[in-house]
Amino acid sequence: MTSKSAQASRKAPPKEPTILPCNFRSAGRLSNESGRILTTLHESLARNLTNSLDVYLGTGLEVRLIDLEQLTMEDFRARCASAGYILPCAARPSSTSILLEMDSPLMFTVIDLLLGGTGGYPGVTRELTEIDEEIMDEVGTMIAGQIDRVWQPLGITLAPAKCVKPNLAHRVFPPTEKVHRIHFELSVAGVNGALFIALPASLSSHLVRNMRADHVGAKHGSGYHSSRTLEQRMLDCEFSLAGELPELKVAVRDLARIEVGSVLTLSAPASAPGRLMLEDRGYFEALPVGQGANKAMQLIRPLHVTSNDISRTEEDSHANS
Repeated sequence: MTSKSAQASRKAPPKEPTILPCNFRSAGRLSNESGRILTTLHESLARNLTNSLDVYLGTGLEVRLIDLEQLTMEDFRARCASAGYILPCAARPSSTSILLEMDSPLMFTVIDLLLGGTGGYPGVTRELTEIDEEIMDEVGTMIAGQIDRVWQPLGITLAPAKCVKPNLAHRVFPPTEKVHRIHFELSVAGVNGALFIALPASLSSHLVRNMRADHVGAKHGSGYHSSRTLEQRMLDCEFSLAGELPELKVAVRDLARIEVGSVLTLSAPASAPGRLMLEDRGYFEALPVGQGANKAMQLIRPLHVTSNDISRTEEDSHANS
């Protein structure tokens, strides 16, 4: 006797396979969602670069994120061959690297500004001198530091190396790796130049995965980065701090005799407290002490800082600048 289930299985028609068209040209490309995540991440980087380069170059500028594209190694080799400056940076703890690329107009403008010029682009390219490379390595290291600030909470830190020739830059990546190239436009001193970050697709995927995990963790109250408040991030800022003995006067004859190893007697009793100065403002009376192997200051009492004192300090700083 045959069971009803066996009879039903024999009568059921075979299931048709699901067949979908495949475009091999688009296989492995960034999804729209991944593109949006990387765009959001690097728009934040553009704002950071605007602020840091403004201070570093001493002139107003703007950094804008233009686009994100995926290239084959052959296309990438053709693109980077015309770059003016390329700096590889090891991306740790992964075994991959990224490349910072800067075109010639932007590179020569930056060099001219840092050498005291007006930043005008001469319109012709030339080989970089050793001094040019040293200047650009410092600029590249500073830019890499800003990228590191954005990527570090996602588990990636950068270690800049030495600049490489553009025609050899593609050797940093495996020959079969797809390359993601993030394009920024930098406007400075009347010149518009291009700044690129080139990274392997595998590293982009790592950033996207960690951004997604961070977003999910933040929604459940366990995020490790994005949920940090502005107040918490401000606690990581640094200020200049010093210990001073105020209102000291020393005779010129004593200053004229000082040399290495000599002792200069100051017109202050050994028991008199000094001041703890924060950004050139006194906030506490303090005594110098030792804390283990480090120097330290023991705070005695707060100093009364009036609004007039603050105003005078700000006027002095403006006058000095």
